[in-house]
Amino acid sequence: MIIVGHHTCSQEGSIEDIERNGPFLSIHLEDDPQQHKFLGTGYYFWDNNVGMAHSHGQNNYRRKYHIFEGELDIPEDDILDLAGNRIDMIHFQDTMDRISAKEPEREWSLAHYIEFLKERDMFPYRAIRAVDTGISPKKIIKFVTSRRNYINLDPVFIICLLDCKPDMMTSFKHIKTFP
Repeated sequence: MIIVGHHTCSQEGSIEDIERNGPFLSIHLEDDPQQHKFLGTGYYFWDNNVGMAHSHGQNNYRRKYHIFEGELDIPEDDILDLAGNRIDMIHFQDTMDRISAKEPEREWSLAHYIEFLKERDMFPYRAIRAVDTGISPKKIIKFVTSRRNYINLDPVFIICLLDCKPDMMTSFKHIKTFP
């Protein structure tokens, strides 16, 4: 799976240093609400979405940030695709159901399930892809005008790489600095 990923980071350091050392690892800390990551600890990208990279920078880096673009080459067997692979979705839902049945009183986030599995060496993936349905879609079009069914032509996909080795990230280059 070839993906153009957009990564946002603060303006700390030179562009050359960031290109050489980036992207940057985001750490998920379950006990710190400020450090809850959507898909757990990893290297985050917006799936071919400069607009979301820009929005993320405005909201998280005091409007002083860089956007980088990486080409991601993720083998299908290495990605848990919760955005476009029904088999992955069904399998992961079954896994979450089995885990939560053992501790029904706890409320678990998606990141908590992922970190739980990673800690126990039960997560065989190197990347995760998910769609954020909490962001208001800009391009909703009805399938049929007389029904309530629609398609979102501007979904927000998030990619989280668990490792950032050259076999999965083939390029990483600066594309924009704000302001």
